[in-house]
Amino acid sequence: MRSRWVLRIEPSTSLLYSHSSHQYLRCDRAETFLLTAAATMPVEVAQRVLAREVGDQRARRALKALRTKGLFRRSQRFNGRILELPATAGAFAAPLVAHIGLTGACNFSCRHCYARLERAPVATPDLATLVRLFDQLHDIGCCKVVLGGGEPLLRADFSDVVAAARRRGLDCFVHTNGSLLQRSVIEQLALSPPAGLAVSLDGPDAVSNDAIRGAGAFVAARRGLTLLRRHYRPGFNINFTVTPGNAHLAGRMVDLTERVGARVLLLRPAYPAGQALRQHGIACDQATFAAAVEIARRRAEQRGVDVDAALPSARAIPGFDGFGCVAGRVVLGVAPDGSVTPCLNLPTRFAAGNIASTPLIDIWRRGASFRALRRLRRPTQCRHCEHYASCRGGCRTRALVERGAIGERDSWCALVDAAMPAKSKRSALE
Repeated sequence: MRSRWVLRIEPSTSLLYSHSSHQYLRCDRAETFLLTAAATMPVEVAQRVLAREVGDQRARRALKALRTKGLFRRSQRFNGRILELPATAGAFAAPLVAHIGLTGACNFSCRHCYARLERAPVATPDLATLVRLFDQLHDIGCCKVVLGGGEPLLRADFSDVVAAARRRGLDCFVHTNGSLLQRSVIEQLALSPPAGLAVSLDGPDAVSNDAIRGAGAFVAARRGLTLLRRHYRPGFNINFTVTPGNAHLAGRMVDLTERVGARVLLLRPAYPAGQALRQHGIACDQATFAAAVEIARRRAEQRGVDVDAALPSARAIPGFDGFGCVAGRVVLGVAPDGSVTPCLNLPTRFAAGNIASTPLIDIWRRGASFRALRRLRRPTQCRHCEHYASCRGGCRTRALVERGAIGERDSWCALVDAAMPAKSKRSALE
């Protein structure tokens, strides 16, 4: 049975991962000492040892903080897994989250999909390859994986993939279009359920949804959602990709979320990547996304539905140094062909190696595109910006596509938006 906790000790920080909340929690040096010491002695004994070094008050505060996080309420020992990791300049010592493409195949043709048509022939890693990847992620202390595609349920062994990841201490978050869900698949998946299962819908009815996802997509997804509600006790979420054309429907998406029995409505913007580069008006601007989130949250308060949507203005200060987003610093992507990239939204030229020939941690630490992103320096406009501590320049994909350089500012930059003439600003829901 896997431990509930994983402690990652890095030279500049410590992270405690909870398999219950699926979150990484920061620990200071005193808390880290108590956790490591409590692996071999009762925590109250460890507290007395710590008090001799930092004082009794500081030691008590450290233990109280750990109990607040859910530790040592019943047990006097820390039974979690402890890893010590060497530093990686400009990033966490190892990725915190890995996005994994389980297949390049899909039975839909969504207009905003980050997949690219040039990935041919269709790649689908076999189970043995994925198991080796899961082993590597476990060994380096990466505890969260997002499983997507293509459409992951096109794999006949999909439930085996999830079970293999879980056995290696990985929390899986699955994204599916829901059209291939059958009772037999659902019941098999429920035996070893992922930490999260989200079905993608981009409109509350067939007209709006199928305009983005293709003819028949809404009916097929709703059939799958009905089966999930009846036969999948762990629960599921709805994933809504916001575009300029469907943002005004966010309130109705809340209603749909409640109606189908989903737990959470997740809102994410459409990025200028993959198929969206070939579609005019699909990528989402900041004002449109913010308006959609506001609509959803107001409606969710009335309906009692949970909404998960991160606005740039609500971001916390990142846990890394340097200019740029989480790509290559916190997360990485593994494409179906095994190529590893800082972010699956970036063009294929940013692939830095392949898991078939290079250990994942070596690509993370020394891959050319990873190192290039970490060497970026903030441009002049960012140097004195009051938002820089939380923004850090924003998304590298949007900067590359919309401003022409990986080291430019994101088009969602708060400073750029404030400086834009009023007549040139796009309507929030045009």
